[in-house]
Amino acid sequence: MGGAPRVAVVGRQNVGKSTLVNRLFGRRRMIADARPGVTRDRLEISTSWRGREFVLVDTGGYRRDPRGIDALVLEQAQRAMRGADAILLVVDATTGVVEEDADLARRLRRSSAPVLVVANKVDTEAEESYAAEFHRLGLGEPVAVSALHGRGAGDLLDRVVSLLPERVAELEVEGEPRFAIVGRPNVGKSSLFNRLVGEERSVVFEEAGTTRDAVDAIVRWGDVPVRFVDTAGFRRPSKARGLDYYSFLRTERSIERANVAIVVLDAVDGFTAEDRRIAARVIEEGRGLLLVANKWDLVEERARAFRDLSDAAVPFEGASVMRASALSGSGLRHLPATLLDLVARWSRRVSTSEVNRLLQDVQDVRPPSRGVGPFRYATQVSAGPPTFVVFGAGKPPEASYRRYLENRVRGAFFLGGVPVRLRFRQRRRRAAPRGSPPRAR
Repeated sequence: MGGAPRVAVVGRQNVGKSTLVNRLFGRRRMIADARPGVTRDRLEISTSWRGREFVLVDTGGYRRDPRGIDALVLEQAQRAMRGADAILLVVDATTGVVEEDADLARRLRRSSAPVLVVANKVDTEAEESYAAEFHRLGLGEPVAVSALHGRGAGDLLDRVVSLLPERVAELEVEGEPRFAIVGRPNVGKSSLFNRLVGEERSVVFEEAGTTRDAVDAIVRWGDVPVRFVDTAGFRRPSKARGLDYYSFLRTERSIERANVAIVVLDAVDGFTAEDRRIAARVIEEGRGLLLVANKWDLVEERARAFRDLSDAAVPFEGASVMRASALSGSGLRHLPATLLDLVARWSRRVSTSEVNRLLQDVQDVRPPSRGVGPFRYATQVSAGPPTFVVFGAGKPPEASYRRYLENRVRGAFFLGGVPVRLRFRQRRRRAAPRGSPPRAR
């Protein structure tokens, strides 16, 4: 198996797995909360210790005889354990060995990967004796730590890297295309994510708000490595409380990290006001935008629904709308090519000569108002998103002319679905020659 070694962090609910992962990573990345069952998906994060790079895989809490979503969470944890080079079994030193610890330990004794028992919540030296009880699990010497305060974290990392196989880490490609999958709760984001990455990486369950953290996956389309980020359901900050607020921040960060955001809609509901707010947020962050109308197979009047969606998408940088069913995979065949094309548009650079030919044509057809123009010169100053500076304005143009010019730039250079940034530099007034008499008033 290629790539950096993988360390799965497993254990029953509320023993501090996510807090431990944050501690070992070195800063807060996973959502940690006192309530049990916060982590549901497999969450992966790359880190290093003493020059050794490895991937930490956080998992949901283990439960015996799970039902419903807990069964899906267990399946994710089992996948993590099967693919791990080392496993950390996290237990709560303050409660001692409980039935779920013993049951999970029995499973892990059959694992081919080395296992370390991590006795968490040993906050003081006086509590270190609590860890000894976990010898009973039959997995060797427990490591006493306090994930919350950092006690023992360095010793644990030393033990971890000593267990890892020698392997050359697969370097992350600089500038790899990055796609964030965002949308309202329960529109099918995780189903689409799993379909795109080709395996069950996110828990999918008939309950709104199942995903609470961002889940990354790197996959290859041909020779191109791309990164997907599944996210929690997007709620406005005014409506988000507690865990939902932290999920909102993670989703915001995922949009910022992406080149292109896929806004997933429930095709039956249409393009709702909340969907529009999410799309506007993507554009505000300067990211490419693709709308995917999921659950299309449930729509009755399809021709009318598609026409309405396409019309509604026009104000959002002319974003395209794809009709799909993440569950069946229908409508997704052309999605990889569409996304890579959007990244190419987002990264596009146009020669200065082409920009200035367009600028002249635009002004010939519709001159700017008096006092604004004529514009004399324009050039692209950056990509991702494409940003242009227009020189020579007497003052910034009115909003309607700005939109006109922006739309002409987008159409001429095939930038549909991508924000176009225009900046206007005013003409400098010539200073009067020294010794000139003042103008008569």
